[in-house]
Amino acid sequence: MRIRNMVALAAMAIFWFIIFFRRHIHELGEIALTYGTFYRLLQNHPDILYRHPENSSSVVPGLELLEAPAPSMQDPVVVPKIIHQIALGNASVSKYQRAIQSCITLHPDWKHQLWTDVNATAFIAEFYPDILPHYTGYAQNIQRANILRYALLHHSGGIYVDLDVTCRVALDSTPIVRLPYVSPGAHPAGVNNAFIATEPGHPFLTRLLENVPSHDLHWALPMRIPYVENMLSTGCMFYSNQWMAYVRDVLHGRQSRKVYILSDEHGDMAPHMLRGKVSTPIFVHGGASSWHGWDAALFLTIGEHYTFYLGLLCIASTIGFGAAYLCTTSRRSYRRRCRLFGGVAARNSWSPSRPRKPSVSQSMV
Repeated sequence: MRIRNMVALAAMAIFWFIIFFRRHIHELGEIALTYGTFYRLLQNHPDILYRHPENSSSVVPGLELLEAPAPSMQDPVVVPKIIHQIALGNASVSKYQRAIQSCITLHPDWKHQLWTDVNATAFIAEFYPDILPHYTGYAQNIQRANILRYALLHHSGGIYVDLDVTCRVALDSTPIVRLPYVSPGAHPAGVNNAFIATEPGHPFLTRLLENVPSHDLHWALPMRIPYVENMLSTGCMFYSNQWMAYVRDVLHGRQSRKVYILSDEHGDMAPHMLRGKVSTPIFVHGGASSWHGWDAALFLTIGEHYTFYLGLLCIASTIGFGAAYLCTTSRRSYRRRCRLFGGVAARNSWSPSRPRKPSVSQSMV
């Protein structure tokens, strides 16, 4: 009976845990879906990859019919000539002046817009008032910077680049500005928001902004984990999960405007990834990651070897459940033995309240 009560209490606790943390659980499910299906999606739909620099001879045999026609320089430009960059809080613009100037120099007829705390909050308040409470309520400037870039590009289009990104080529000399939406891939899976080129009002950006309120969740444990807060509320994990959901909508005909990932001529995303200090065909990435803390290093290490740590978690869970099962069964066996031998002992024991039964020899005297 006691075990039944414990099971009932545990089931009730699990039920209320699921109800209370259902949005958190749903978001963790989105992450698992992204990690589990991202590369299979690209394998089945290679037209999602925009190959730069282009090389028609590099198309994998057998995939020609699956490939969508690549944009050419004859296609119309859909990305407005605006470069957005963001410096919120204590971000030092002078530290990145050479990188900023490189993009301005290569795009002389483009408008360069630097967004700071003053004009950024006013912009969100004017054009996206529903998001303003979340924007001002975030604990980190990087969360605000993420939401701001999505809103700016949704409103005006153009390109967004991080402050530590140095431009190597003029984007209007490439077909990139003729794509409706493009960003680089991320490691170990998903897409990166350090560079985005898009037309204004792209429905993927609409989706991102619509999902801001539902993903403004507290992930605090006994101590705050800033990396998790940012990545899951506005950062690259949130961005990647929404990107995957949007691509599924495109594949099922619910959306028509496509999104692309930068890759090389062989379909490899790695040469275009803005990860650490790297030089890509289009940019040089300084790898500042100024918002990273102790927790970022921990989670990046886990991300690098996530299959290994997942295996360890499965092994530890199996050992834990096995140990719990053995403890339960051994306890039941112990209780059965106690009841069995306890009953025998009780029958053979004597107490003052119960007179001892005379033996046969005594009764004959």
